Amino acid sequence: MTVFLKACSRMARVFRFGMIGSTGLAIALQGFFFVTVAQSNPQKSTSNSKLAPAKKYRLKIQPGQVIGISLKAEKARLADITGELAKRLNTQIVLGPGLEKQLVTMEFIGLPLDVALQLLAPRVYVDYEIRSGAPPTRVGILLFAVDDPSPSSSALVTGDSQAFLVEGNTEDNPETLSRDEDEPLQAELDGDQLTVKAKKQPLVAVLVTVAEVLEVPAEIKYESTEIVDADIKKEPLEDVIPRLSPNVRLFVRADLTHSKRTPLRLRLVAPEKIGAQ
Repeated sequence: MTVFLKACSRMARVFRFGMIGSTGLAIALQGFFFVTVAQSNPQKSTSNSKLAPAKKYRLKIQPGQVIGISLKAEKARLADITGELAKRLNTQIVLGPGLEKQLVTMEFIGLPLDVALQLLAPRVYVDYEIRSGAPPTRVGILLFAVDDPSPSSSALVTGDSQAFLVEGNTEDNPETLSRDEDEPLQAELDGDQLTVKAKKQPLVAVLVTVAEVLEVPAEIKYESTEIVDADIKKEPLEDVIPRLSPNVRLFVRADLTHSKRTPLRLRLVAPEKIGAQ
């Protein structure tokens, strides 16, 4: 027993202290207990990655029947703002050459899309597709500077190379086409008011005649056998054309700056398959 107590006494007087590598951990042995002490030795990050530059704008979109836009921008590139806007609206936005490098500083909250667009550019155009039984579908947006050339009618709405295209006849005066009361097919345009009289006429013939009056291309993508029997007098062309057939598409351009709408193209497509996904 005396020998054991002396051994314990000697071990109790033993003290070892060691540094392990460069980890900053110290281990002490005192009696039968290990004591671990952590020493603070922060290391500098060796990462060479660069932080992404902070965005110079905040864009918020409120979805709904009337889309709301909120924007806060400080010397932000208009191209960056419209790029994100196009992605979030799932549409095309084209900038005119005078706006491609434009910087903007502005702030607004909850403005309707059409109003917000007119704050971003002095000239704003929106192309739409109009069809029977559905609200107008936005095809794309064009934002142009004052001195930019006017956008082409095919800037967003382009034709199909496999479709049969009939160009409007610009040699005749559209106001004098098919005015004979005895003609089975007549079309007349007065401002934006369209008159169409068709006595059991092929849809393709009616579409081509209307296209000549509107002075726009008629794109025939489907050999339709539909027959049109209509007597429509001086109604808005955007209401008349969808009534000719559910397979007719009318493309128009809305000039928001001057509150003007211009037809761009007529298109005849194949009937949609019932139950098609």
